[in-house]
Amino acid sequence: MTKLTCGHQHLGRTTPIPAEDTFILAVYPEIVQHHELWKGGKPFISQGYEANSIRIVNLKDEFSARVTHPHVGISFYIPRSVLNNFSDDTGDRRVADLNCPPGLVDPVLGHLAASLLPMFERPEEVCSLVVDHVALAVCGHLQSTYGGLVSRRPMARGGLSPAAEARAKDYLASSAREDITLADVANVCRLSRGHFIRAFRISTGLTPHKWLQRHRVEKAKALLLETDISIAEIALVCGFADQSHLTRVFTALVGSSPALWRRERRPRWASDQ
Repeated sequence: MTKLTCGHQHLGRTTPIPAEDTFILAVYPEIVQHHELWKGGKPFISQGYEANSIRIVNLKDEFSARVTHPHVGISFYIPRSVLNNFSDDTGDRRVADLNCPPGLVDPVLGHLAASLLPMFERPEEVCSLVVDHVALAVCGHLQSTYGGLVSRRPMARGGLSPAAEARAKDYLASSAREDITLADVANVCRLSRGHFIRAFRISTGLTPHKWLQRHRVEKAKALLLETDISIAEIALVCGFADQSHLTRVFTALVGSSPALWRRERRPRWASDQ
């Protein structure tokens, strides 16, 4: 997943990309007046794009671009092995190709691409659990919408067993890293990623990332009440990137900043930190 910002200094032909069996999904969050994609050294797609429109190509041929106007795009690099692994994980058949008219407006992919923008702005706060969710959602949408696949797998009805739920929560809670993946947690429960995600949501009502955020905020609350260590220290102890990261998540979930929350419950605490 890459944010491509093409300014005036990037106008002109790009370096050709060597051929490989990989899909490139381009999502344009804003209007692009005109853009050209070249295949085998010749113009292939030449047009403008509306906001939230997409383009999908397979790099089995050598591609390059001719950038004619400044624009921003979100690019998803999806090797065929990734799509195959996703299909195997969900129990669906593998798709042969992804077919989509260039410039089609896709609100679902537009929303998923937009969810990545804050991560590009603050990469130090990126959680791999969120990236995994976006990647799986993109693969699922591409497979069903542009791969001609109608899933035949039954919908999950049950959640995790009590033992599996406990293992998942313990693993999430014990990790102070942001690079923990859904595959890591699923493996602890001896489940596929797809099965684990559905079952965890049924059991807890939350995604693993949302559960982890709430857990870390509850841990921060306890430290705010029971200790005098600074909010910056609490942020690191609880697995946040820094104090501002803790403040954003805490405020979103609790409705006030950590400093205000602490002062309201401990009047003697005068510092905003």
